[in-house]
Amino acid sequence: MTHAHRRIKRPSMNNLASGLLRYAEGLRGELAAVELLIVHGFWLTRADFRSHFIERDTVPGASDEVLAWVKWDQAVTALRRGRLVCSSGEAAVLQVAAALATGGAFPASALSSLDRENFAHVLTATAQASGHPVAQVVTR
Repeated sequence: MTHAHRRIKRPSMNNLASGLLRYAEGLRGELAAVELLIVHGFWLTRADFRSHFIERDTVPGASDEVLAWVKWDQAVTALRRGRLVCSSGEAAVLQVAAALATGGAFPASALSSLDRENFAHVLTATAQASGHPVAQVVTR
């Protein structure tokens, strides 16, 4: 007897990123936060993060277009409670992204946890959330 196994289709990273960007359109803080997560690359590749803290839906009238959004408050709460194991730099990126998206605060000490590249990404995201969409910080 043979069994046919169907593989559950998971959205590709490109589709997830597109869905997050689509949802964030017109929301400067949310867009900057999403772009920070995309350029950082760590959080969106974690299956536990995607399954617990990212919601998905289809665009009304366009079933092939996906909207996706991060449950920022829940993600930061899980981080604070130690349920999201990561480095201090990875935690800092998530804290800053959540603050940009929600208009909340992040601990200033988070910045000292960042390497040069991620520090530049955080500064770029902060400038973009503040209304400077073409800003890009470069470190030397």
